[in-house]
Amino acid sequence: MAYTKMKQLVEQFCNTLIDHQVTDLLPSWKGGFACPACKSIHGRSGDAIFPLYFMAVETGELRYKQAARLLVSYMQRRQLFDGSWLNDEPSDWKGTTVFQVLSLSHAYDYLLKAGEQKEAEPLLPMIENAAEYLVWAFCKGGIPKNNINYLISSAAALQWCSQILQRADYAEEARNLMQTSLLRINRDGFIVGESKFPHAAGDQIDIGYNIDMTIGAIAEYAMLTDDQSVRAEAVRALRTHMEMMYPDGSLDNSFGSRSYKWTMYGSKTAHGCQMAFMILADMDPAFAVAAERNMDYLISCITKQGMVGYGPAHEQIFDESCIHSTFNRADSLAIALVYGKWGALTSQTAQLPSDNIFNFKYYPSLNSAHIRSQSWMGTISGYGSINAPTGGMMSYLWNEQLGAVQAGSATVYKRIEIVNMPQYPGLFQGPTTPRIEAAINGEVVSSLYEHQPALLFHEQMKDQRKVRVTGKLKSVPLAVQIESQLFYTIDYEWSDKQIIKTYYIDVQIPVAELSITEPVIISDHAEVKETENGLQLTKQAAALIVSGTGEQFSKKTGNGELISSVFPAIQCLPLCWKITNADKGVYSFTITFAME
Repeated sequence: MAYTKMKQLVEQFCNTLIDHQVTDLLPSWKGGFACPACKSIHGRSGDAIFPLYFMAVETGELRYKQAARLLVSYMQRRQLFDGSWLNDEPSDWKGTTVFQVLSLSHAYDYLLKAGEQKEAEPLLPMIENAAEYLVWAFCKGGIPKNNINYLISSAAALQWCSQILQRADYAEEARNLMQTSLLRINRDGFIVGESKFPHAAGDQIDIGYNIDMTIGAIAEYAMLTDDQSVRAEAVRALRTHMEMMYPDGSLDNSFGSRSYKWTMYGSKTAHGCQMAFMILADMDPAFAVAAERNMDYLISCITKQGMVGYGPAHEQIFDESCIHSTFNRADSLAIALVYGKWGALTSQTAQLPSDNIFNFKYYPSLNSAHIRSQSWMGTISGYGSINAPTGGMMSYLWNEQLGAVQAGSATVYKRIEIVNMPQYPGLFQGPTTPRIEAAINGEVVSSLYEHQPALLFHEQMKDQRKVRVTGKLKSVPLAVQIESQLFYTIDYEWSDKQIIKTYYIDVQIPVAELSITEPVIISDHAEVKETENGLQLTKQAAALIVSGTGEQFSKKTGNGELISSVFPAIQCLPLCWKITNADKGVYSFTITFAME
């Protein structure tokens, strides 16, 4: 059933791509996919060569073969003299050439095995020309600064090039690259080296890219070489990252180093976790379960136009969707279908780690924790990624009846990757992350700028379902910091029915304003009623009561108006409680999320 559903999804995505393929608009665009949101053709359109040829062989329908041929012709015209492809104009970034080589290699291998040598032959010169660029860029230092996903993906791509082109030297380059890169898998099993710039010293772990790109490339390299030590590292890393998958299949990358493209099903321009989980499906029965759960969540984020959105509320926020995620996900799903270990699926009872009621788990290398009860799961983020949910705030809160209840977003929305990040719809109204803030002499200090909070717990607290966070309100990271003298403690308690957050704020010097903001996700078809102390949210047969109490705090909202986040695409009602002219003292406030 999972195989059939995955194949149908590839078909749906390929049909969408064909609908947007240029045939007569501009000669230079012919064969590419016109992105309705970006009004351009993305440089990585070639990722779709493999899924289109997969559908052509599987269905025998000529339209898929014709679309693949048109795309091949487009990529032939776009290949530069050094064998590379530009990612997106006007950018000069060419590192994404590695993903074109992978798609071409998959298509070449698949077509030969299907007896389609005539279709495979035009791909060979492109692979041959690009291989030398990969060696120069990623093995010889041509591109000096690289995120780990490029290095490991290049190892897999060069191994393909070695086998396709009969070049032993490429295999040696691939082996050296892989062996060096595997050293970046830390003791916890997280892959270190996925950075944004600038970044904090410890800000180099991104769940989205690791599981959607990097681990799949490690698994693919192990498949090609039959290297058992590499396969073992892939399995170790995948098991660790699988713990970041929530029971509904959503991926928790709320705190990641590149969470500015977090979509809840993964990362916007990454391929997808299905390739990693299915290539390694014979190593752990839970891997196939994870692949299907995430696929189901992905399906829930597809728009009426057949494109993958930026999150569950995409159509409530945007009129159009970027086509990038659609061809990326089609590629990953096709890889999973062709190279996955489908014959190994025997267990009908395998579970995700998040299916278990583990109460509490701390991740040292993330300085973050998961909490879990029968009906609730949450993430407490202390990772410290710049401009991302941190400070010991709850960056993701999920309920088995309602789904996502809270989800953090970028502290300030910045188009770090202009082509891949749309303009914010309207005026930016603040993040969707819960937070404490204060105003000092016209400047804002916040718990979201506390990049080194302390998470305090012991085994007894774990059994009692309690954890404490301590930190200090800080200003935007600058050369000169505002000295706030505002310290905070948050006690988290959770049970099967409710989540309780108790804030204690130690105000050492008077401040003009002190506030606590708790944005609550308002999903489609939910009924919301604001109350004196919070809100009541009803969806189908489930009812959530959110209430806040604290002496001197007064509730203030934006008259019921929702705020939006781009990544992930969600809408929230920001509940806010404030104290004006807070004098010295300790202020406490409790907010409860309770299911009726």
